[in-house]
Amino acid sequence: MSEPLTTYTQQYTVYRHDGDHHGNVKPGALLRYGQQIATIHAEAVGLNDELYAATHTAYVLAKQALQIDRTPRVDETLTVVTRPERCKRAVNKRITTFYDAAGKQVAVLDSRWVLIDTDKRLILRKHPEQFNDQWAPDVPFELPMKMTKVDPEDCQPMGECVATYSRCDMNGHMNNTRYADILCDALPWEIWEQGEVRNLKIYYHREIPRGEAFTLLRAQTEEKQYYFCGLREEKSAFEASITFA
Repeated sequence: MSEPLTTYTQQYTVYRHDGDHHGNVKPGALLRYGQQIATIHAEAVGLNDELYAATHTAYVLAKQALQIDRTPRVDETLTVVTRPERCKRAVNKRITTFYDAAGKQVAVLDSRWVLIDTDKRLILRKHPEQFNDQWAPDVPFELPMKMTKVDPEDCQPMGECVATYSRCDMNGHMNNTRYADILCDALPWEIWEQGEVRNLKIYYHREIPRGEAFTLLRAQTEEKQYYFCGLREEKSAFEASITFA
């Protein structure tokens, strides 16, 4: 290409199966729209499955934060704009913004990606030549990524979860967006009657292969905020935080 395709825009309709019992979009659905537009954008500049196979690489999501300013509704059409930043300290930042029909921002997703060597399972601090200069030198925006953590011993066990068929993707492990669904399932109905999600943060520490199980832990960190941790083989597979308004 003569010039880098530094932004990408696409429209998504909030299908009814993406809505909850209030008709509000589920947080996991917004993450799935963000994942899809990131994939389409990467393919548009040649970062596709063939290139990953040839270079023995893969992009892995390290963490992401979702801020919801106004919860979108079912049947609503959203214009989604994604802007990735070049690799800095081994991390690619991608900012994805959701706009309503009036052009007003309703949500924004800040996702942090790392490129790994699939043979050595190591993070690549220097990317292969094909991955250079595809994105903007700088995207001057980010969401707060810090979360209030709780020691696992001080958390409430919420039972065992499994990376089942419906939760896994073509990479053979639990898809990053499905963690949000599991967290939301672990909250009592009365919480959903009292408020809406305003912030969601997820740290991905270790993948959960298909068929594998983990123990879900939960703790309340503020009046309307909850911390989650997934333990697999006595190690943290992920951590997350949900804040309601």
